Amino acid sequence: MDIRQLKYFVTIAEEGKITTAAKKLNIAQPPLSRQLKQMEEELGVILFDRDNKSLNLTLEGERLLLRAKELLNKLDETMVEVQELRKDASGILSVGSNLYCASLILSKVVDIREKNPGLTFKVWEGETIHLIKMLSKRQIEIAITNSPITEKSISQMTLKSDPYVLVLPEKWMWNGSEQCRLEEIIDLPLILLRPNYGLGAYGQIVNEFQRLDLEPNILCECQDLIMLLGLVSSGFGATILPLSLLSLHSLGGLRVIQLKDQTLISEPKVIWRKNSYLSKAAKEFLNLF
Repeated sequence: MDIRQLKYFVTIAEEGKITTAAKKLNIAQPPLSRQLKQMEEELGVILFDRDNKSLNLTLEGERLLLRAKELLNKLDETMVEVQELRKDASGILSVGSNLYCASLILSKVVDIREKNPGLTFKVWEGETIHLIKMLSKRQIEIAITNSPITEKSISQMTLKSDPYVLVLPEKWMWNGSEQCRLEEIIDLPLILLRPNYGLGAYGQIVNEFQRLDLEPNILCECQDLIMLLGLVSSGFGATILPLSLLSLHSLGGLRVIQLKDQTLISEPKVIWRKNSYLSKAAKEFLNLF
């Protein structure tokens, strides 16, 4: 069995039909069918259950598909790695971030762009579970999140803690100092950033109030940062956010108050696939942290 046959097999498995796989591979159907039969004879197993409509992988076929993809990915990575040895970082760097860490990843994108003008970028924003899926599918190479990571297939590097702050409308009267405790703001109407799935920082904030036996006055939940800050600026309510997020936006109409004597801290981390190839650009990007 050779690499070409493995590519044929993976395409057939993904397409589910010999006819569509042959079109995608730009070869005739009979030779492709013969290649599949030769593979099954060589292995001594049946790789597909055949019916009139489609091909379905057998247990042996599923295992071969898993290993074939690993081998083909490793081959592609090896070729790129060898080709990159004598080159500056170039090509496309694909990275991702959850909403709360967007400022951390964007600042590093700017830094690496200055050093590598031939580099282009794909920057994705998504919730942590989606970022991990993108890493496993090799759609991105590196991501940043502030959520706990327990997957054994993921390596992680913890970054500097990012404190949460209270953000008030500038037009509000504020009789307190430039620091306050959560106990002092339980009556303030809050607008909290909440992701589509899970609780994220929203849950962390609510849990901190509950830890102190306090009930926050949540006026509004919002899934968009720009809209949230617009609501705060208009005087609709106050919010609590990681401090780094505010570096992405003008603070016009806003007032930032430090929170003290509490454990409300964002803990961002860089994550990537464990024991997997990283492009030269991705390695340089990782080193920036």
